Amino acid sequence: MMSESSDKSSCRTAARRPWRRRIVLMLVLVGAAAALATCRCYPIETPPRKLPAPAPASDEDARHRKLVLGTWTDNYKGKRTMTLLEDGTGTMHVELSGFNAILGSRMRFDMVWSLKGGRLKKRTIGGEPSGRVSLVLKMMGDHVDEPILNLDDKQMLLLDADGKTKYDWRRVE
Repeated sequence: MMSESSDKSSCRTAARRPWRRRIVLMLVLVGAAAALATCRCYPIETPPRKLPAPAPASDEDARHRKLVLGTWTDNYKGKRTMTLLEDGTGTMHVELSGFNAILGSRMRFDMVWSLKGGRLKKRTIGGEPSGRVSLVLKMMGDHVDEPILNLDDKQMLLLDADGKTKYDWRRVE
């Protein structure tokens, strides 16, 4: 007799468990639906704000902008020749020597440049041969932001991001 009543109670418990699971599942679903209903799942519209007018370029930046135009050369890890154009574009031709020539002896980098706050900013946007240029860009990055240490009609002295290396560019006549 004992075993019959044990079997009956275990059957009742087994029969109740699916209903408990269903109730818990239903509560979870109702809670999730309520959370979604109160959640803002779309971007909040904000009125367009007026952007401040760009600050006028300092007299020093205007003077530097005129002076950087033209063709410059230096001898950092080989011969480099950089031409900066008035429209903010430029090219750098690199002739590597010694161990550095492992990537190839000649490359051209196409770039865009800007000048602000006494800093020359350059970003490489392409070049030839494209495979080697891409490899260099992966290793070195595609942009530089170099403080101008000296700039006149014959010399452009820039400081690398490491704070030590100086690039001594000389104007090509």
